[in-house]
Parts: sequence; C-alpha cells; structure tokens
Amino acid sequence: MADHLTEEEQLETLKRWWKENGKSTIAGVVLAVAGYFGWEAWQTQQRDQAESSAALYEQLVEVLAVEPGQSLSEEQRANATHFVQQLQDGDPGSLYAKNAALMVAKLSAENDDLEQAAIHLRWILDNRPSDGISLVARVRLSRVLLAQAQLDEALALVEGETDPSFTAVYAEARGDVLVAMERVADARAAYQLALDRLLPGQSNRRPILQMKLDDLQLAAPAVASAEEAP
Repeated sequence: MADHLTEEEQLETLKRWWKENGKSTIAGVVLAVAGYFGWEAWQTQQRDQAESSAALYEQLVEVLAVEPGQSLSEEQRANATHFVQQLQDGDPGSLYAKNAALMVAKLSAENDDLEQAAIHLRWILDNRPSDGISLVARVRLSRVLLAQAQLDEALALVEGETDPSFTAVYAEARGDVLVAMERVADARAAYQLALDRLLPGQSNRRPILQMKLDDLQLAAPAVASAEEAP
C-alpha cells in the first residue's frame, strides 16, 4: 500500500510539475527545433551564396583572360562589369567581390578610365575596410588620385601606420605624392623609409627607389637656389 501511495504521490508531483512547467518546456523544445532548422537553412543559404559567387568570379576571370598585348572587346567589358556588379550586389562582404573590384579597377586604370577605377577602389574601402585586400585598394586609390592631381586625399590614404608587409609600398606611394607637392625633404625621407623597410619579396623595387632618391638629390640644389632667390 505504501508503495502504491508513493507511486500516486510521484504521479501527483509529475502532474503539478507539468502544469507549472509543461508549456515552457514545449516552447523550449519548439524553439530548439526551430533554431536547429533555422541554422540549417542559414548554412544552406551561405553555401549556395558561396557557390554562386565562386561561379561568377570564375566567369569574370575567364572574360578577363586575354593574351598579352590584346585588349578586351566591348562585349567582354560589358560582361566583366555585369559579373562584378552581381558580386557586389549579392555578396558584398566576400573576397570574391573585393577581388573582382580590384581586377576591374586595374583594368579601368590601364585604359585611362581613372574615374571608374576610383569608384571600384572606393567600393572596396566602404565594405569591411580592414582586411588585406583593402590595404591594396588604399594604395592603388592613392595612385589613382595622384594621377588626378587630388594630392591631399592621395596623401591621406597612405599616411600613418600600416601592416609591416605594406610599409615600404605605402612609403613609396607617399613619397610620390610628396614629390608632386614639391615637399622634397619629406619625399626623400619617405623613399628612404621604403628602401629600409623592403621585404625580401620586394627587392625588385630597390633600384627604382634608389633612382627616385637620386633624382631628388639632383633636384635639391635647384630647389634650394629657387628658395634663396630674392
């Protein structure tokens, strides 16, 4: 009888617990299941987006793959622009979209379309501007702006600290802008820093930097004479 009463007590306890907690338990289970399927759906969407972006990027690379010395046709340019736009609209934070923008910006600059090159480079900087591709975009945009004689903005893009692997690249770009500003002493310091901070893989820039420094040495007496003239 005692055992029977104990079972009844246990049953009553279970009923009371279910009355107090049953709804929240069901809700928790429902949320857990919904969360699981939501996570699965999100993962599927991300996978599909990555596959779509990879396919678009591959098509872009194929369009831009021309023989050395050959130019893109108007149709190829239109297709390239279309693929880049799709990547930028559909997957703006991806490396595919940023790499695509870099490629088309380079193509635009090579064809003297500096305005279009600047648009693509600015787009990169506006979308997650702290990664390695953005460091490349900053220095390339600085060079585009230098060619457009927008010197203050060109200089601002390559001033300050940067990743050590980009120190020499940024210093050289800074020196180029400073030369255009006729700030010879500052340009010399920038070129010297670039020489001092070249990495082993950047050694091909050494003779070019040395030439730029030598040119400034030749220009220095003329600048000094001009400053001393009444």
